[in-house]
Amino acid sequence: MQSLTIQDNLSVAKTFYESGMFPDIKSSSQAMVKIMAGKEFGIEPFAAMSGIHIISGKPTIGAGLMAQRVKKSGKYTYNVLQLNDSICEIEFIQLPKTILGKSTFTIEDAKKAGTKNIDRFPKNMLFARAISNGVRWYTPDIYESVVYVPEEMQEVEQLNQTIQQAEVLPQLTDEAVIHSIECCETLADLKALYNSDSRFANYKQLFSIAKTKLNDIQKDDLQSK
Repeated sequence: MQSLTIQDNLSVAKTFYESGMFPDIKSSSQAMVKIMAGKEFGIEPFAAMSGIHIISGKPTIGAGLMAQRVKKSGKYTYNVLQLNDSICEIEFIQLPKTILGKSTFTIEDAKKAGTKNIDRFPKNMLFARAISNGVRWYTPDIYESVVYVPEEMQEVEQLNQTIQQAEVLPQLTDEAVIHSIECCETLADLKALYNSDSRFANYKQLFSIAKTKLNDIQKDDLQSK
């Protein structure tokens, strides 16, 4: 790929934006981001404009570009063994004839993963997921970093959110749990506390004792009235 200067890329980005041929691009700066992302993946500017999509700040590559990169690598190739509305199975090969393994993605897998447009374009979606998984499993060296197709980015984002939430949860200690329980003044407070964190399931006995005490207090209050 011909090396372009920053100024060259800015000029190309401006031309792409002003052409109006790429409706997802709202400014020359956005076009520049696609071009620079394409450079990282060894993709020419026009192909980057068509095949790279920026989702939540993360570059994703169309399945066609990903498959093309495997074929053009000179090191790998693949064969589509099955492709229909229910399953896509792709065999990955290291040239000349070493079979690395198979990547299979089914309609059931897609539904579990919440893959978008699976009902409208099942073959396309299944191929995209199978080729993406296969590239990461068997031919990861064709790219400088981990790549995804747009169809799986929603799943990746959900995983990242789960990881981030797990990272920010403070460590539970017995003292902290006991203090939180003691701050509960009603059974409703105690129930809300228990349901607020799945880790409280490890302290069922403490919550049970607290529930009994609050029940007794509630009975005493009723009797006094």
